Amino acid sequence: MMIVYNVIMILCFLFSVYFVLTSLFTFKKSKRKVTSKTYHKFAVLIPARNEELVIGDILDSIISQNYPKEHYDYYVIPNNCTDKTRGLAESKNAKIIDIDIPVKSKGEVLKYTFDQLENSPYDAYVIFDADNIVDKNFLLKMNDTLNEGYLVAQGFRDAKNPSDNYLTGSYTMFYYLQNVFYNNSRRVLNRSAAINGTGFCIKKCVIDKYGFNVKTLTEDSEFTGMCALNHIKIGFAKDAITYDEHPTKFKASWLQRKRWSSGCFACLSRYGGSLIKSFWKSGSFCSFDTLLYYLTPLIQVISFVLPFMLFIVKFIKGLMVNTLVIDLSSLYFFGLLYIGSIILNIFVVKLLHKKIKDHYKGILGFSFFLLTWVPINILCLFKRTKKWECIKHTRAVGIKNFLN
Repeated sequence: MMIVYNVIMILCFLFSVYFVLTSLFTFKKSKRKVTSKTYHKFAVLIPARNEELVIGDILDSIISQNYPKEHYDYYVIPNNCTDKTRGLAESKNAKIIDIDIPVKSKGEVLKYTFDQLENSPYDAYVIFDADNIVDKNFLLKMNDTLNEGYLVAQGFRDAKNPSDNYLTGSYTMFYYLQNVFYNNSRRVLNRSAAINGTGFCIKKCVIDKYGFNVKTLTEDSEFTGMCALNHIKIGFAKDAITYDEHPTKFKASWLQRKRWSSGCFACLSRYGGSLIKSFWKSGSFCSFDTLLYYLTPLIQVISFVLPFMLFIVKFIKGLMVNTLVIDLSSLYFFGLLYIGSIILNIFVVKLLHKKIKDHYKGILGFSFFLLTWVPINILCLFKRTKKWECIKHTRAVGIKNFLN
């Protein structure tokens, strides 16, 4: 049994080593260059469910884009609304797409919208959440990324409320780390970034050819896998910034992360075999990276559960002395990990030219945030979330602090 245990733990270790090594490429410069001066025509899409408190801010930030006005339109897609979202969107001159069929998720809303715009004159779609605020240069920088030859691109996901509490700060750190060490390193390696929910762009030709037939509750992760299987590299537009509102309550965060983990397990079940075949036949590291991306929750569960089970077994067998030694050494190890996490978080915050005082709650709380993800992944391994839960957005902060 110990041989099996050691083999599994070595594989988990190699999984971590791979991500560490590839992340180091973030410090190299990308060789991709803008090869065209084309101004693409964008359709900016904003699905909205009872977002009257925040819809005005995102529309103001889109209206203020440093991009030719004739080259973009903005749409609000109200769904299951019982408030004034639609009226407020109309007051900002947004185009409205009303949904006349039942929809249960953001993925279904987007699929319906793409179908409605099938014969439209747009070159690309840009998707935001209604609680976002968009940097004034977002469309300009996303346009540059498309002019580098990408058909799909993810922007930089920042936060509206990083300093509210340790939760919002931890979400902020999570996306900073993903931006810097996953998406940007994939850009440098000429591989594929990951779509992470909002602030992303898809060329219309991709939707026209492949559709948007997502089936899981995490349409972003699923579409990442669909791109990998169709050999579409996802670019990373590091200067196309979206400011997102993160949950302030643990219950809302728990439900949201359960949906994310459930979707990741569903994507692994649905696409895991195909991604293995794609990598085996074509040597596509985009497929390989996406497979590992889907495996992350499972690896986290294994890395936590197996050592814990080994500890329990040794304790039951009465090896009290050895158990105590293991226990103390584990405390030292996790203490060093926590200190290392703080140092890494500070480094990333400074690398991104952010202020420590605005992010110290996330810097200190991020490790606990990740720890609370372990029971979520364990639960979702056996019982997945099947219903999309609405996350309430209430942070109407105005756009003046984000459009300097």
